[in-house]
Amino acid sequence: MNTRTTRLPVGITAITTFAGNAFAQSAEPLPAKSIGHALLNSVVFAAAGMALVFIAFKVFDWATPRIDLQKELLNNNTAVAIVSAAVIIGVSLIVAVSIM
Repeated sequence: MNTRTTRLPVGITAITTFAGNAFAQSAEPLPAKSIGHALLNSVVFAAAGMALVFIAFKVFDWATPRIDLQKELLNNNTAVAIVSAAVIIGVSLIVAVSIM
C-alpha cells in the first residue's frame, strides 16, 4: 500500500482532533487573583499554544512525505510557502480559540 495513502488519514485525524477543541466552550474563564497569576497564565497558555502549533506543523510535514518542505522553501517555491503558511495560520486560529 502506498505510504501517502496510509499517512493521510492519520494527519486528517490529528487535525480534526485539534479542531474539535476549538468548539469546546467552558462555563466561565478562570479568574486571575493577581497580576502575577495573570502573567503566569499568559506565559503558560502562550507556551502551550506554540507547542501545539509546532506539533501540528510536524504532523502536516509527516503526512506529506513526498514533499521536502525545507528543501522546497530553500528553492524559493512560493506554492509550498503559501500552503505552509496556511497550515500554520489555520492551526494557530484553532489553538487560539480553544485556549480562550
